[in-house]
Amino acid sequence: MNPTVFEVAVSAEGVAETGRGVLAAFVPADSGLPSLVVAGCDPRQDPGKPIEGLAGPAFLHINKALGSPAGLRWVVVDNWGRFFEAVPHWTAENGMPPVLEFKRFPGGVGVDAFTKEMGAVGEAALELLSTVVEGGTPETVPASARQFLEAIELHGNLPSPGALFQLVQTAAVSGDITAATKAIQTDPVISATLINYANAAAFANAGKTASVHAAIQRLGINQVRRVVFIAEMMARYQKGACASFDYKAYWHNAVATGAAMRGLLETFEIPAQMADEGFTTGLLSGIGWLAIAETFPHLLADYIRLSAGLDPTAKARLQRDIFPAPTSEVTATYLARFDFPETIRAAITGKPTADGWSWFDCLASAMRVAQSLAPMEFLAIPSNIPVPDRCREEWQAWQSLLA
Repeated sequence: MNPTVFEVAVSAEGVAETGRGVLAAFVPADSGLPSLVVAGCDPRQDPGKPIEGLAGPAFLHINKALGSPAGLRWVVVDNWGRFFEAVPHWTAENGMPPVLEFKRFPGGVGVDAFTKEMGAVGEAALELLSTVVEGGTPETVPASARQFLEAIELHGNLPSPGALFQLVQTAAVSGDITAATKAIQTDPVISATLINYANAAAFANAGKTASVHAAIQRLGINQVRRVVFIAEMMARYQKGACASFDYKAYWHNAVATGAAMRGLLETFEIPAQMADEGFTTGLLSGIGWLAIAETFPHLLADYIRLSAGLDPTAKARLQRDIFPAPTSEVTATYLARFDFPETIRAAITGKPTADGWSWFDCLASAMRVAQSLAPMEFLAIPSNIPVPDRCREEWQAWQSLLA
């Protein structure tokens, strides 16, 4: 048998199949050393559980694929980079995952203790895993716009918020402010973000607050759900699958777009009470770029490389040539998945709302202003647009969100 890399998905019911989530390397026996499987959660996507809860079904899947070789040793690497030998106790019942016993190596749980115990086969397994994680393989890009959007929506690495958003989402459905407050208070960073958001929002005339509960009452539970979504996404995606994509610059540009949107509302005769929705629209208007960065990183890397030095018109043409669907459609498809309002999605895709085209026109101007405040080099937007004083003031007011 040859060295092999396995990618395994484990369902909520504990059924393993070829897919994404667990990454494992098999190395056959060599020079008196036993054959070995090393497995861990794939750092390129979140499988939803730690490796300890996924290893049993994954090992059953791998063992069947290898033909149940004798003397095979199993090792897991947890999310903290610790190595443990996993001793499987196979059941007599056919098709059932083994019960695993996790043991430390004699020298500890570090990589040195692992390689000392496993020798050359251990080093080969780590090299295999590193090659896959660092290099990867280019993905086949669907040809049609519809297929491309579906591939992104169903992709195992589609960016998503964490567990806190799910708790707040549940509280929002039932309108339970107390449950939302308790959930948010467990995360001091997101608590501070929410309070800063409430103090910078249209309700600031009511005075500053330091209370999560008061912030929720000011913003409303649905807007709080969006704030938590944004805060978790910003925390989770400071880096990601596409090495060419500047995640920090992306978030700066996103906040600048939201700030500019708020600053331009009066110019486009949009009511001041729409300020928070305007900020959210601007902030999320380019999230399709993040979705592509995580699902088709090689495609985005090609675009970034080829767009260097081009003018906005040429960049727009290149986007049409490279991406099967416009990034605005990717953004709208992504936001629909998380139940963002149609007003926001319509503005991004260029559809009129009940107020006509003012919402879309305001966003288009905000994107041009943001490119002057915090440019993203590959966007097909000029970066020499004068920044109105009101937009610059809003941009300064939202710096705490970036911190």
